[in-house]
Amino acid sequence: MDSELISENLGNPGRGATVKKILVLLLVCFSLFFCFSATASALTVDAASCILIDAATGRVLFENNAHQALPPASTTKMLTALLALESGMDLSEQITLPEDFVNVGESGINLKAGETLSMEDLLYALMLRSANDAAQAIAISVSGSEEAFMEKMNARTAQLGLTDSHWQNPHGLDEQNHLASAYDLAIIAREALTIPFFNELIATDRWSLPWAANDFNRILYNHNQFLTLYDGADGVKTGYTALAGNCLVGSATRDGMRLIGVVMNCPDQTHYAQMTLLMDYGFANYEPLVLGNKGDVLGKVKVVKGDLSEVDAVLGDDIVIAVAKGETVETTPALDLPRTIKAPCTRENPIGSISYSDGSGNTVIAPLYLKDCVERYTFPIVIQSVWQSVVDAFF
Repeated sequence: MDSELISENLGNPGRGATVKKILVLLLVCFSLFFCFSATASALTVDAASCILIDAATGRVLFENNAHQALPPASTTKMLTALLALESGMDLSEQITLPEDFVNVGESGINLKAGETLSMEDLLYALMLRSANDAAQAIAISVSGSEEAFMEKMNARTAQLGLTDSHWQNPHGLDEQNHLASAYDLAIIAREALTIPFFNELIATDRWSLPWAANDFNRILYNHNQFLTLYDGADGVKTGYTALAGNCLVGSATRDGMRLIGVVMNCPDQTHYAQMTLLMDYGFANYEPLVLGNKGDVLGKVKVVKGDLSEVDAVLGDDIVIAVAKGETVETTPALDLPRTIKAPCTRENPIGSISYSDGSGNTVIAPLYLKDCVERYTFPIVIQSVWQSVVDAFF
């Protein structure tokens, strides 16, 4: 049978070439499948729970036990910082600790009852030094008490659609039912990273703040060594307690693509190594897809009583999402803009948004801003406009 097949193919070169092409094609497909399977299955993260997501869309790129509720240690402080920045309090606002303030201890900046610091200083102490007493001070300043702030923490995570977490304090020290999942921490980080000051805060190397009890300042150094260990790292927060083990929420950006990773309860201080594995996997298997660039005009808005009749709506930043290498993604944009706006208007505040969906439930929403400031159309402006028209016509 084999000899007949060989002689038949020799006698019909076209058929032999076709069989050869089919065999080569099957070999290539098998190789690609094997390589993909090996890449996907070769990743083993030594942590009780972990996750890697695209910061832009929240798309899950890798996970293991990502919805298991575990003690989160000081990664709790991301939520504390988020609530402080969303509270509307000015960063320069001075906060005086109440006379009945009791410092919870452990990691801190030795705050005392009656001491006064700015919200900015407290936030740097919170995220760089991982100061538990700064978390207490922030909670009291935002909500009046730590107990009231705890309610706000649980309400905010519920608002984000998170169901694995339950918060008992603003700092993360071990306490019964103080729990969070890797998934919830990733989404909290993603929300916080939309705030420009939060990004500045977590990437700062050191910060100096006054010390009322001494003649010198306290110098705070960032505990997050991932910032210097990994190329492109730009956040976010470490955490450790005896019960939680070593935890890390990390973020890194390359070519505009930002990934967020979480590892919880890593053995023997290997949290930086485990985060490196996660990030390497993400950057090896996913690539950036640019959906829009800063300054792109995406619509126009009519202006009521303004010195301009209409103004362009532009992107305030680049929009870059993570897609699997070789993956074809067709995004569907949805524009949300008012038909008209009333002057005066500035460029600082968003006037609308655009969202992109990849068809798989992953969505990125980007704010839109005015390209130009718009002044209110007043009588002096009318006179000036008429006069300028006359000048242009005759001179």
